[in-house]
Amino acid sequence: VYEKQDAVGGTWAINRYPDIRVDTPSITYEYSFEKRYPWSEHFGRGAHVRQYLEDVAKKYGLADNTRLSHALAEARFDEANNRWDLAFDTPEGRKTAQASVVISASGAFTNPNFPKFKGQENFKGTVVHPARWPEDLDLTGKRVGVIGNGSTGVQLLGAVAGQAEQVYVFQRTPQWISPRAGYGKPMEEETAWLVRNFPGYWNWWRYMATAALFDIHDLQLTDPEWQAKGGKINPGNDELRAFLTEYIKQETGGRQDLIDKLIPDYAPFSRRPVVDHNWYRTLTRDNVELVTAPIVRMVENGIETEDGQVRELDVLIAATGYAMTEYLMPSRYTGTDGQDLHETWNSGDGPRAYIGMMMPGFPNMFMLFGPNSMPMSGGTGLPQWYMVWSSYIGQCLMKMLREHKDRIEVKEGAYERYNRDLDAEASRMIQLTKEGGMDHNYYVNRKHARLQVNAPWQSPDYHRMCTVVNWDDLELS
Repeated sequence: VYEKQDAVGGTWAINRYPDIRVDTPSITYEYSFEKRYPWSEHFGRGAHVRQYLEDVAKKYGLADNTRLSHALAEARFDEANNRWDLAFDTPEGRKTAQASVVISASGAFTNPNFPKFKGQENFKGTVVHPARWPEDLDLTGKRVGVIGNGSTGVQLLGAVAGQAEQVYVFQRTPQWISPRAGYGKPMEEETAWLVRNFPGYWNWWRYMATAALFDIHDLQLTDPEWQAKGGKINPGNDELRAFLTEYIKQETGGRQDLIDKLIPDYAPFSRRPVVDHNWYRTLTRDNVELVTAPIVRMVENGIETEDGQVRELDVLIAATGYAMTEYLMPSRYTGTDGQDLHETWNSGDGPRAYIGMMMPGFPNMFMLFGPNSMPMSGGTGLPQWYMVWSSYIGQCLMKMLREHKDRIEVKEGAYERYNRDLDAEASRMIQLTKEGGMDHNYYVNRKHARLQVNAPWQSPDYHRMCTVVNWDDLELS
């Protein structure tokens, strides 16, 4: 295993901002081979998730077989020998290696999306992205701006407001932010005892933790008959909209000045759901101001908005997420006939893959969490899907070994058919409609107006695609 960072844990090693935690129940954030972990909270904090991953790496021998601080610079397929030649940037300089098969597990949340504002170079304060949070950052008594109200911005706002003298929350697009039972709460000793001693209880709890998500796929489908009667999306989605609207009114104490700015004009579940961490209530604090006027420029002492006001800042927190379409960047992959992976994607309509894992012309190469691989309809946490995708790759490798094959790749026709089917299925989703907020939705490749991040199928159907290998779609030699 070659790891770019100086520690295992991926995003949990990189992100260490205040109050970072999972927004799915801790019990769903486990591998099936290492479960019933002693979580201290219902939604594990970042440090505890990182410890879990470190424990797994040590227990199963991965830590001893991992080369840290090895950032893949280039991978080039050697057609004569059916192998990949790899080049890594390390603190000691460029190093090389060879591999019969390459699996990229760089994922989607890799390259921070830094904001670019006019006059940014003139700002005398500090700009911080949560994925680059300084360990010694002290916000006590500071004037702080927060850009971004996705999962990260919502998680950290309460902690930031508790330290800073003044906080300005710059909101471009409102979010549907929902409550979740147990969020931010410690694990009760009684519950922990049941988990330790009653496997049946663990199974039931694990199931119920995700059961509520089984039907969310249907919430994302437009219902033309319902819309013809005056509805917005479908009965379930409109009902959820009404519930979340009331939640906003409740959490803001009925403050109409906030309510008018916070209710989105797009449908719930068209963007990634955000779990509330007292974000709405934090906006009602005396030292917090919600700013919705567009940012015009950064000036020496802060941010100027379209209304002509300048909010003076010492620190700007850019919780602006990641460049979601930059899969596998900045590493360069060169496949057969000298084709560059990123140039191939850019010459078309953006990153694509066969079931999110394989590209024609790039033999013996697989991707975990590749293009269009994020499950759309929930039902479990991402660690389970890492195992599902890995099992597909494992089946491919075992067939190569058993049949003494040196090369495996997806056929061009299978790749094209799969992506045609994907686009057809995605066309039914609200993400690709104005009501789905496609203009400000990281699920969507806005340049090409297509679903980019998610797999649009029901989870059972997508699971079947990723576990039952269609060998007719693959070529082994």
